[in-house]
Amino acid sequence: MKRVQVNKTSKLFFLNVLLLSCASANASDVDSSFYGSLRLGADYVDSGTSDDAANGRDYLSRIGVNAEVKLTDDLTGIGKVEYGLRGDDGVNFNQNQKAGMRQIYVGLKGKFGTVTYGSQTIIWHQYVRSAYFSDGLDSLRQGAIRDDDMLQWQKTYNNWKFGAAIQTEKQDGDSIDQYQVAAQYKNQSLKLQAALAADQQGENTGNLYGFRAWYDISKAFTVSAFYHLAEEDFDLYKGNSSGNVRLVSAEESGKVGGVTACVDEDRSTVGLYGKWRQDNNQIHARYAVNSCDIKGDVSSIKVEYIRYFSKKFRMWASFEQLDNDTTRLPSTGEDMSEAQVGVRFDF
Repeated sequence: MKRVQVNKTSKLFFLNVLLLSCASANASDVDSSFYGSLRLGADYVDSGTSDDAANGRDYLSRIGVNAEVKLTDDLTGIGKVEYGLRGDDGVNFNQNQKAGMRQIYVGLKGKFGTVTYGSQTIIWHQYVRSAYFSDGLDSLRQGAIRDDDMLQWQKTYNNWKFGAAIQTEKQDGDSIDQYQVAAQYKNQSLKLQAALAADQQGENTGNLYGFRAWYDISKAFTVSAFYHLAEEDFDLYKGNSSGNVRLVSAEESGKVGGVTACVDEDRSTVGLYGKWRQDNNQIHARYAVNSCDIKGDVSSIKVEYIRYFSKKFRMWASFEQLDNDTTRLPSTGEDMSEAQVGVRFDF
């Protein structure tokens, strides 16, 4: 996952715009809400190294503020600021380390849809990816989750939803670093989604494609299938964890073994997901395979049980096994597994 980087000037700019918008309207028109999500637990990673052990974990805990201000009868100003609570190592909760920025954006909402600008969850991720599990991570994935300097538009029309985005990041000689488009169709039991991220940065200008389908077999049982394909020239997130194929918790814990990236070659991910929910109990599972032209395949099976004590408080336990293709050189790494237990409290 690409860590959002926002400089101090940008932060102050967005905050001042939001505060000035609120100050220019009547107090009765301003609607703001504070929220948080505490996600703490422990895991055990078996990656074949000498330091395999149980570890205390923060699973992407965050706090934030949403704000809206009525500008006209048909126009609303919106803003969001969100910080992650985990430490600088990306995993452990440490009182001596500072929180990290996750999202900060401003925008407008009206009959034309919703337009936002800033650091935010990207269109491609919203439409064709899903973290699925309680840790908020996905070990087999393409692309980023959040990114900086994104201008995004979304509009819902009957059963359809459309999205588009452009990114103007860094002074690197490219006015537009990438653009994205996405569409979704949804009826009572079926949801179909597609998205494209086009790399416009540098000489390599490949594409990242995504497709996903959901079907509600019954009120209790839902299935999903997805397919992602990154072309060889799609290297927008090269060198970041976003494009890697790996067990996230193991790598962020500093372990050397496990699944490695396969950039500079075509790479695809295909998977099946199923969810069963009855009263306060939920069981869901995913099987996925990431294929690299040179380094081979990585397959993942993950199963999780969730117990809901209320809508706001839950506990979970999960297990994931990753099997790697070691018949090719260089191989995708050693097999790995991870067990988790955790508590999530939303407020």
